[in-house]
Amino acid sequence: MDHPPFDDKATENTIDQSHMRKSPIDTLPTELLERVIGLGATSGKGWRPEIKLICEWRRVCWRWASVIDHCSALWSFVVVPASGTGHVRTQLEKSKEAPLIVEVSCLGDREEWIRLLVDNANRWKAITWYSPRWREMSAMRDSPPPMLEALAIVRTIIPPDSKFFNPPSPNLRSLQLMDVTIPSNTQPIFGLEELRLTRIQTLEDGRVAPMSVRKFHQFLQASPGLQVLKLDGAYSASAADKTLQPVDLPNLEELMVVHVSILHLFQAEHCASLDVSLGSLQERLPPAAWTTVIPTLRRAKGLEMEVSNHTLQIDCLRKPSTIHLYLHFKSQQGAADLTYSTLEEILQELENESCFSARAQLSLYADEDIGVKVLKLLQSPMPGPSSGWRLPHLDTVCIRREGFPYQHLKAFVQARANAQGDQAPKAVTSILESRSFSSEREEILAKVMDYAGDEGVAEGAVVQAG
Repeated sequence: MDHPPFDDKATENTIDQSHMRKSPIDTLPTELLERVIGLGATSGKGWRPEIKLICEWRRVCWRWASVIDHCSALWSFVVVPASGTGHVRTQLEKSKEAPLIVEVSCLGDREEWIRLLVDNANRWKAITWYSPRWREMSAMRDSPPPMLEALAIVRTIIPPDSKFFNPPSPNLRSLQLMDVTIPSNTQPIFGLEELRLTRIQTLEDGRVAPMSVRKFHQFLQASPGLQVLKLDGAYSASAADKTLQPVDLPNLEELMVVHVSILHLFQAEHCASLDVSLGSLQERLPPAAWTTVIPTLRRAKGLEMEVSNHTLQIDCLRKPSTIHLYLHFKSQQGAADLTYSTLEEILQELENESCFSARAQLSLYADEDIGVKVLKLLQSPMPGPSSGWRLPHLDTVCIRREGFPYQHLKAFVQARANAQGDQAPKAVTSILESRSFSSEREEILAKVMDYAGDEGVAEGAVVQAG
């Protein structure tokens, strides 16, 4: 629904001058009052002021109306909603020469509003475009907006002659594309600091296909200063992609990857926030994929590892790190072996250069065969001159109540408790057993250590581990 028309006289009609009193807030300098009004005109939906609230604040008193009318920044967030254009013309006038933040959801058949926005494109600082009418808008523009720093486009087709990409705006630092089809000859944008790509397709000779791995690699090469990288969707791969060299992203701080196995295309050793979810994997990830993951895991204050027959999940236990790694191996013969071998590789990489000193918690929700293999992996030191232990600060193990053999748990606890030397692991202090489909957990460490059946198995495992 459109907002009521902007009316300067509305202020006069709603202020009773006989009751006007000077309040403490009126003693604030104009610059501070502008900031107060800006915060007051911001709803809980975001940090940008809303035109409806700005108009309401104009009705407080004459000074407030004057301050608002002369503060161009308060009018610089322009929203064109699906239900109408509201105060767009008024905002464009009152924002004067201030940089504009524009959000367009739907323009319908209002070509005059497209023209109005394009006529002010030289002031665009950021634009979010939800309308499918990108082609008409870009056709009215023969050069990229010079001030544009952030561009987000959702659900549209980018024409080959769009001036927003060929060439791009010189100051563009953030690019977000979601459900967008781009020309196959789209050139990578240089100097990006933020790149978010979700379900991107390319168009060539009338055919639409997922964006290629090689094209994505070109985007990385063009913006080695990336700080935020978020990817979701399928990418078309070829045998030649195996020759691509990983791109160094030394400034990358935040990484999110969903459904696309491209970790081997870059390395970001200083990444602080990691969110990777890969499904239907049919083989182990290439070694280069761990150049980003392992350094991030090493910096964590604590890790929780969950192993099932087909999945491996790793999360951080404490801030400031933000870590979520989820690998799902396609249900097939050998999926459990892929899960185990991937865990073994991660643990090996964690201890390669230095001892992993953070606290760890292990959840075993796999069948007995895989669960026992994981315990045996952790109840003996690694081979080699270092003789270090995997997850030396592992103190908690969680299992499901499906009859996991206590003798193997007892052997595991005893082996780590009896270890000698400077690199001996910390003793396990808790074994929790959970009920199926329940969050309740029971402490069973005492039960495990009191277990008297199959002592030969337990003692043999301890001797072998020692």
